[in-house]
Amino acid sequence: MDTMRRNKYAILLAVVLASAIIQSFAHRLVFGPLASDVLLTATAILVLPVVFDHRNHRLVAVLAAVTAVAADWAHYVVPGDLHNRWLAVIHNGALLLLMGYATVVILRNIFRQQEVRGDDVLGAVCGYLLAAGAWANLHVLTEIFVPGSYSMGAGFDGELSTWQGIIASFYYVSLGTLSSVGSGDIAPVRAPATVFVVLEAVFGQFYLAVVVAQLVGARMAQGPQRNATGKNKN
Repeated sequence: MDTMRRNKYAILLAVVLASAIIQSFAHRLVFGPLASDVLLTATAILVLPVVFDHRNHRLVAVLAAVTAVAADWAHYVVPGDLHNRWLAVIHNGALLLLMGYATVVILRNIFRQQEVRGDDVLGAVCGYLLAAGAWANLHVLTEIFVPGSYSMGAGFDGELSTWQGIIASFYYVSLGTLSSVGSGDIAPVRAPATVFVVLEAVFGQFYLAVVVAQLVGARMAQGPQRNATGKNKN
């Protein structure tokens, strides 16, 4: 149990990466969508004990996670165009809240951290990927409420015909925007998508600059403290 606590972010990172990889091509496989939803559910559940240690924070996160998971699995039984538009709104809205809130809590913990361990660095990576997930859900909601907000390149038009295809496409957009690598195949063509993409790019640069500076500063501060402790012992 102690080992799991010390490596909690490593475990969460492994699940998040597995979920992102499976989502990228799950909609093309027979059992891919099911595997994708299982990993998404695992991510939502695992985020709760790993990130949220305060009761009030966890209450909000639990409500968001339960809502997201319930809406995700409900699309298998609820008929309708694109598996019911409002289920998609509820699902992506709840995930936006959960992942966005998790990112804020991780950032708060980083700035309060006095000692930097390897798992804390992985926690910063988790925060980055969860932030990408939050922005991805915002892009999905934008496309739902303002259809045609994004121009789809060749090969991506068919991706929007399935629940998992939509998620995979906009997670690709989000990661490209957040890292400033870009996603030339899918581009925003009207507001508010154009504004959200710019804001996400700014957030991505801010995240990297501030978090790296904080971790490096905390790490450098540990050196003098350890030397002073060693001298006192001698």
